[in-house]
Amino acid sequence: MNKDDTVYVILLLISIPIGFLFKNYAFNSKLKASLSSAIGFLMVLIVCPYDIYHSLLMTCVNTLIVSIVHPKLVAYLSFIWCFGYLLFFRLTQLFGLPKPVPYANAVQLILTLKCVGLAFEVHDSFNRKKQLYMLNESKNMVRKNSADNENASDDIDDKIGKLKLDIEFKSIEPSLFQTILYSYCYIGILTGPYFKYRTYADWLSVKNCRLDSVKFMKKRGRIAPFIIIIFLVLSKFVSFQDPLKDGFYDSTLAYRLIYMVLIFTLFRFRFYIAWIFAEFSCMSAGFGAYPICTVPKPGAGPTKLKELKNFDAKNSKSSDYSFDCINNIDEYKCETAKTVKEVLHFWNMTVQFWMANNVYKRVPLKKLGQPITMAVSAYWHGLHPGYYLSMLTTSPCILAENLMEKGFKRRFVSEKYYKVYNMATWFFRTREFDYMSIGFILLSYDETIKFWKSIYFIGHFACLFFILVGFFLTKLFKPSKKIN
Repeated sequence: MNKDDTVYVILLLISIPIGFLFKNYAFNSKLKASLSSAIGFLMVLIVCPYDIYHSLLMTCVNTLIVSIVHPKLVAYLSFIWCFGYLLFFRLTQLFGLPKPVPYANAVQLILTLKCVGLAFEVHDSFNRKKQLYMLNESKNMVRKNSADNENASDDIDDKIGKLKLDIEFKSIEPSLFQTILYSYCYIGILTGPYFKYRTYADWLSVKNCRLDSVKFMKKRGRIAPFIIIIFLVLSKFVSFQDPLKDGFYDSTLAYRLIYMVLIFTLFRFRFYIAWIFAEFSCMSAGFGAYPICTVPKPGAGPTKLKELKNFDAKNSKSSDYSFDCINNIDEYKCETAKTVKEVLHFWNMTVQFWMANNVYKRVPLKKLGQPITMAVSAYWHGLHPGYYLSMLTTSPCILAENLMEKGFKRRFVSEKYYKVYNMATWFFRTREFDYMSIGFILLSYDETIKFWKSIYFIGHFACLFFILVGFFLTKLFKPSKKIN
């Protein structure tokens, strides 16, 4: 590791004991917010001292937007400002400014999600109040015009009850100062996970957290030692810079194929380690803990609000809670998932929630929801051509999987051979991810294409082969099994 990486890892580790201080000492909410944000700002200052003005400028302007602009428009103006600034941030050299360091980019990505997500929370809070007012008006009209229509009145009462729960446990009304403190909270500032303002506000309101954080950390980190050992061993044999060195392409085809497998293992294990320790920092602080009965989801928080309202926190035990709200990665499911689509559900889950909640669900035409969300996701990740080359390859991979499922598995594979078929799809999926990872590692168009060319674009041709086979089997043979 270089000096910057060492500092980054140290800060990530320090955030864990800091969390215990916040959990074990009964700070009032204002002091808790101020201290956690001061620590976060200091961390950003350490990793990118000369680039911190980027995060400050974007956050302060967004804070003004949230405070001044009408809630009906605030989310869209915030989105335009933050994602527009992200473009400027990546093109600073065109304006005669130095290129930001890599860790400044990581901070900027997280803050972009938090700032825009906050604006959408304010927007949704306003809409809930508006809907509640309209429902109350409708209820009064029903009572006046049809005294016997009890069913209509009951339906409105049910909607009002649900909306009141949403307002109580989802809505927010942050002050100008609170939005800035939320942005720089040390939890997740360097690596994620993304969390809503409401999750942050819930954490601030807890004065004496009695959760056994160590127990949760032990359970979460059981696989961490194995991941770290494999990462350290692999880093001795391969590096991300190998394809840029002289003589790499003089090696055999077999070596380049093996390198592709090893380097993607190194690539994803690095993320596993960072995200596991980031979750440790949440657990040590009691951040993002919600009752299991409320079925908390990554990024979203509790989904069963009636259970949350009725939950008896005073008589609860640690085993009644979960940290699913801040769970960013499921390593086991990522490693064992049979298809590309499955992996995408378990990778960077809090960001997946942000994209689904703030982009996909807001697109008026549902047919455009997926391509627009993918475009926003690609843009958020960066402007490197390698990202787009890799992301564009996911669609044919998913198409190949779907066509083979429909054309081959459901027509020719009996149930006793499903495991064999699933193992084959797992092998295809893992090799395709090895192939696609090259764009994320090499970044540039020329280097990515050069590597893919050296292995004869095997990933693309494999996709094309299975697409054609699946397509023709679908057209030529009738399905022998019912399609669900």
